Amino acid sequence: MPYFKFILSGRGIDLPFEGESAAGFFTTRLIRAADHASAESLAKELVLSEWRSGGTYAQANRGSLPALSIEQSIPVGWMTGVFGRKPSGYTFYRHKD
Repeated sequence: MPYFKFILSGRGIDLPFEGESAAGFFTTRLIRAADHASAESLAKELVLSEWRSGGTYAQANRGSLPALSIEQSIPVGWMTGVFGRKPSGYTFYRHKD
């Protein structure tokens, strides 16, 4: 199965962050799936699972579940998929940014 790297953006959140509220974020996920469509769906599901009830950000988020968009998708080789860094985490932005 091939590997894909996705850069996703999310908006519609209201997350207290550094004294203000974050309105959205960017995040990257590395996914192994049979095809691009399946990989995209899995990437979105992995991110949303952290924002749904019981997820890492669920209690702190005063907004809605993030509306996700794929900003970029890149097929990656087997070596990167297996031995590369597994991206996680978020880069948040405010309304003003």
